[in-house]
Amino acid sequence: MVSPTQLGLVLVTTSSEAESRKIAEHLLGAHLAACVTFTPVQSIYRWQGKIHQDAEYQLAIKTDLALFDQIAHQVRQLHSYELPEIIAVPFADSTSDYGQWIREQLEKDVGG
Repeated sequence: MVSPTQLGLVLVTTSSEAESRKIAEHLLGAHLAACVTFTPVQSIYRWQGKIHQDAEYQLAIKTDLALFDQIAHQVRQLHSYELPEIIAVPFADSTSDYGQWIREQLEKDVGG
């Protein structure tokens, strides 16, 4: 379990750019993420006893990891995979102004 104010990344892979955008926009709209970046990646993995190679997109969701359970729930609702990757990585450090910006974006009453 992470501390109540631990900032970090939640990493998620998806099958397409469209799925990445859908998840990112939903998390931003729900104030569960301050920023989501995604990039194309190549993944090689074992699934159901076979080795697979796929083009995927990797999302890096900047957030307060106290929101991890809510984020994971929303990702599962929107994701096409039977078992999506949803991994929390705490920040070792960040600049104080960037950390403050992340926290501000997660507040429900933040203006556009």
